[in-house]
Amino acid sequence: MNEFVLGERRRYEEAGFDVFCPNLLGRPSFRYEESREAYDNFVAGVGFDVHKRVEDLAAQLGRCHRKVFVLGFSVGATIAWRCSGSSFCDGVVGCYGSRIRDYVDVAPTCPTLLLFAQRDSFDVDSLVGRLEGRPRLSVCRFDACHGFMDPFSRGYDALQARQAQTAIARFLAAL
Repeated sequence: MNEFVLGERRRYEEAGFDVFCPNLLGRPSFRYEESREAYDNFVAGVGFDVHKRVEDLAAQLGRCHRKVFVLGFSVGATIAWRCSGSSFCDGVVGCYGSRIRDYVDVAPTCPTLLLFAQRDSFDVDSLVGRLEGRPRLSVCRFDACHGFMDPFSRGYDALQARQAQTAIARFLAAL
């Protein structure tokens, strides 16, 4: 786990959540300056079908926890989005998952919140237009760049990150 994920883990644990952060890479996290290598490694060695492993974990966790939420950032957001169609999740949050555009056919079966950076590497407005109006789906856009919630990222924006955290907190409180 990188420093940002560790910080998010602490944030949610302090809020009273039990947090499980599976290492889907099977190796230590990459450094921020290795982001391209990290993405290439993920696509070649893990792939977005890893959502099936996350769904299996959610099913296991559901046996001993009242509710199970999946939260992901970047590629993790795309994985979370794919899990939103699973019956094992009680809620899903995905933050700046640019590859969600490859899985627009997903139909959430649980409340799902997607947060997008308006200034990302793809046409955010087009994707949001294709997703908006779906049952159980809320979409928020932030005037920021990819990675805006991560203080260790070049795209970090403190104001937008606080607004996104508020949106997530409200979403989770409503479930």
